[in-house]
This record gives sequence, structure tokens and C-alpha cells, in this order.
Amino acid sequence: MLIELIHPDNVLDILYELKEYAGEVDIDFARKAIQCIGRCAVTVSETSKQCVDVLLEIINTKVNYAVQEAIVVMKDILRRYPGQYEGMIKHLCDVLESLDEPEAKRSFIWILGEYADRIENIIDLLASFVEGISDESITVQLQILSSVVKLFFKLPSEEAKVIVQQALQFATNESEHPDLRDRAYVYWRLLSHVDMNSATGVIVTGALPPAL
Repeated sequence: MLIELIHPDNVLDILYELKEYAGEVDIDFARKAIQCIGRCAVTVSETSKQCVDVLLEIINTKVNYAVQEAIVVMKDILRRYPGQYEGMIKHLCDVLESLDEPEAKRSFIWILGEYADRIENIIDLLASFVEGISDESITVQLQILSSVVKLFFKLPSEEAKVIVQQALQFATNESEHPDLRDRAYVYWRLLSHVDMNSATGVIVTGALPPAL
């Protein structure tokens, strides 16, 4: 009900009410409050910074379920406001080891791919996910594959090439999931048959590819 009533005149009051709810002992209730903080940020752009500040406070509590929900919400905020809240990424990296839920991992890996050229230890971070890709859920595997390919096009290097090859080899030779295999074959074809500029447009900006 609070979210349905949100408008620029009352959003701060609602935000701080949600912040209190995010600390409740009822985990499902607390998660919903954190999700609503994200909706505040996306709905009322003028208060997005205050919402991000509240999410940072929640992340700094190191409460596992709250941290993971906050990361999912931050992905949506970064997508809505590209380039505005990159300073949050360092704080997200600091809690990486606590992530054990697929949606939180998928969101974090999406952030790594999207901001690959602005994260200092990006190769090590994505390499660690590629190393354990066989143990992840299919949604996380799909995101790992997409993010390492984005890394290669944003920061082409021998190290990036190695982890892309590892991810593609797993997807095409070891995985039995058709969606993962199909995506890997599309990436293989882009890498093999399309010039780098066109392929970069497909992977990074979403431009239509030439006929393969």
C-alpha cells in the first residue's frame, strides 16, 4: 500500500519507513521492504540517491539475506540509472563471498559484465565464477557466459580470452542444457565469423548483427 501511494512529496517518509521494515526479523517481510526501496529509487528519480544510501546501510549490516536482496535491487537501479552509482560496485564486491542465492549471484555477475571496464580486479572476479560454473544453477551459468563475453569485448586481452574459452567449452561440451549450449554457439559464431566492431555492437550495445 505504501508503494502504491508513493509520490515526490512523501517518498522520503516512505523510504525511511521501509528502512525500518528491512530490519525486521521476518525474513520475507524484510526482503519485500528492500524490494520496495528499489521501487522507490526507480519510480522517483529525485530520491534515487537516498535509496542507494539506504541500500548501502543495509549491505553494511552484513545480514546475509538482506545483503543478497539489496544486490538484486542494486542491479535494477544500475540498469535504470547507468553510470550514476558506480561507486556502489566496490561495496558489492566486498560482500561477494556471502552470496549463495542464484538470483543474487546472477545480479552480481550481470553488474560485473556491465561494468567490466571499470572494475580493477574484474579478470579475477569473473575467472572465479567460470572456475565454479558447473556447480551453479542454469540462470547463473547463462549470466556467467554473457558477462565473460562482454568482458572480452570491453577489455580484450589474453586473460579475458582464456576465461571466455573456458566458459564456451563448458557450455558446448559439458553442459546438457539446451539454452546454455545455444547461447554459447551464438557467441562462438560471433567470435569466429563477425568482425570485432560488429560483434561488439551485438554484445555490448545490443545492435542488430549482420547475417551470419
